[in-house]
Amino acid sequence: MNQMAAEDETDKVATNMVDTDMPETDMLQRVPAPAEPLAAGTPEFPAVGAAASLSARWHEIQAMFVDDPRSSAEMAADLIDESVQALVASVREQQDSLLAAWNGENSGTEELRTAVQHYRAFGGRLADFTGED
Repeated sequence: MNQMAAEDETDKVATNMVDTDMPETDMLQRVPAPAEPLAAGTPEFPAVGAAASLSARWHEIQAMFVDDPRSSAEMAADLIDESVQALVASVREQQDSLLAAWNGENSGTEELRTAVQHYRAFGGRLADFTGED
């Protein structure tokens, strides 16, 4: 009888993990778009297409929790580490792209105005994402 209660409790824990799961792609979707579209070729935050792969990996991690909670937690930590590294790489690419769009001797006032607008929009998305004001 106690084993059945323990199994029910384990099932509840696994179910709660699924219910409270918020993939990082969901967090990224919260980031508002810039007031003006970025110049062609300027990358956005990581593509939502990666959501399917991320979701599958989370499902695998959650499914193994019942049999091996420690390994599940380790895999979750690794997945988040990979996701953070990918996010940082994407932000750096955007930063480099913004810089390349105006950083040259031939940049006129219009290119510089547009660059400032794109920096402001990019900074706003970063502030929203990080919770800074």
